[in-house]
Amino acid sequence: MFRYATRADLALMGVGTVAAMVNGMSEPLMTVVFAAVIESFGGSDNSAVLHRVSKVVMYYIYLGIGTALASFLQVSCWTMAGERQSARIRSLYLEAVLKQDVSFFDVEMTTGEAISRMSADTVLVQDALGEKVGKYAQLLTTFVGGFVIGFVRGWTLALVMLACIPPSILSFATVSRLRAQISARRQASYDDAGNVVEQSIRAIRTVVSFNGEKKAVALYNALIKKAYKATVLEGLVTGLGIGCIFCVVFCSYSLAFWYGAKLIISKGYTGGQVINVVFAILTGSSI
Repeated sequence: MFRYATRADLALMGVGTVAAMVNGMSEPLMTVVFAAVIESFGGSDNSAVLHRVSKVVMYYIYLGIGTALASFLQVSCWTMAGERQSARIRSLYLEAVLKQDVSFFDVEMTTGEAISRMSADTVLVQDALGEKVGKYAQLLTTFVGGFVIGFVRGWTLALVMLACIPPSILSFATVSRLRAQISARRQASYDDAGNVVEQSIRAIRTVVSFNGEKKAVALYNALIKKAYKATVLEGLVTGLGIGCIFCVVFCSYSLAFWYGAKLIISKGYTGGQVINVVFAILTGSSI
């Protein structure tokens, strides 16, 4: 994948990967700081609340500065590495094209196709070798970091939260699949309607000579009506699906906080610890 990368490119990718991992850990670490803020509001001495909160919220500032620096290094390093490699690929591609015989451009590829591929395909390669790799490393780190923090802070509650993830995934997958099927049917109806219009206009003399205008219009309206019904059905499925997804999410919150309250009583958990575990698992699973 990175066969055209030089040592400088590898160095940029290394720095970008480390920065992406740091950037990815910012969200799980934010749940730790948030839990500390929740804990700082407790205590018997209310006069010291401001002092405790002021001390903890400084971690948000440190986290923000670190995340800003990591995001800058992640995007800039991976973008430069991708651009450098794509420029090298463009040069090698042009060199390979210029070495071909004249007959190659008559049989295998036209000059316009060669130019369009050089400009379009290399952009896709640049995206694949550049920022998207850093984004993948960032999301992977967020996923792993969220679950690690959740299990470290409270593995019992984390296991309960894991049981809530499959229903969410199942709901989302079901809605996505139904929407894709309905969208395909709607698009097929629009394509058929477009074909009716194209064929009718192309053979307009034949249609008029056989008095087929009304038949063509009726066929077109039937196909448009079919597409309309598919659009309405897609809207209903989307609305119902989003409602089901949010229902599962809120039920997961309810179960997590209810069981967290039991753990506070029986296992000595704290409120901040429960909040930390819940949001860490949700952060990791939402990627």
